Amino acid sequence: MKGMNAFWALLICGTAFAFTPMLAQAAPQQVSPPSGRPNSMQQPPSPPKSRDEWSMQHAVSGPYRLTYSLTETDGGKRLGSQRYVVVLDADASFTNLKLGTKVPIATKQLGANAPSGQFEWTFIDIGLRIDAKLRQFANGLELETHVSQSALDSQEPNTKDPVVRQTDLDTSVLLNEDKPLVLGTLDTPESTHRLEIQVELTKIP
Repeated sequence: MKGMNAFWALLICGTAFAFTPMLAQAAPQQVSPPSGRPNSMQQPPSPPKSRDEWSMQHAVSGPYRLTYSLTETDGGKRLGSQRYVVVLDADASFTNLKLGTKVPIATKQLGANAPSGQFEWTFIDIGLRIDAKLRQFANGLELETHVSQSALDSQEPNTKDPVVRQTDLDTSVLLNEDKPLVLGTLDTPESTHRLEIQVELTKIP
C-alpha cells in the first residue's frame, strides 16, 4: 500500500515539473525601462528641419516696403541722393524695378546692296535696375538683392559703339524692421565718385 502511494506521489510531482517551463514561456514578459532612459519602443526624435522646410512652414505674407537709398559722393562731399521703393511679400519670387531708357546699339553694317550707312540695331537698358527677394527666418528677414546702375559715357559721343559705365552689387543680408543697413559702397568706374547703397525694411500695416 505504501509503495502504491509513493508511485502516485512521484507521478504527480513529475507532471507538475514538466509543465512548469511551458507556463513560464506563456507568461507575458513586461520589463520596465531603467529610470531616466527611454523605452526602446518609443519613436526616435525627429531630425531638424531643413532651411527650405522651415521657411515654408513659417512664411509671412507681408507686405513689406524696401526703401533703397543711393548716395553719390566725391572726395567725401555729398553730390546727391536718390530713393527708390519696392513693395513685396516674404517667401515670394523676385520683384524687379527698372528705371531708365533703351539705347540703340549698331551691331552690324548691312551688305553692299543696302543703302550706305545702314546698320542692324539692338537695344540695351540704361539706368537703374533693382531685383529683390525676401525670405522669413526666426531672427529676421533675409534679403537677396541685385542693384545695377548704368549710364552712357558722355565723353564718348559715338552712337554706333557707345561706352557704357555700369555699377553692380549682388548681396544677401539679414534685415530687421525699421533698421537701415548699408549694403555696400562702390567706386564709380573712370571717376572719383563713390556710390553708397542703403536699404531699410518696413512692415506695411
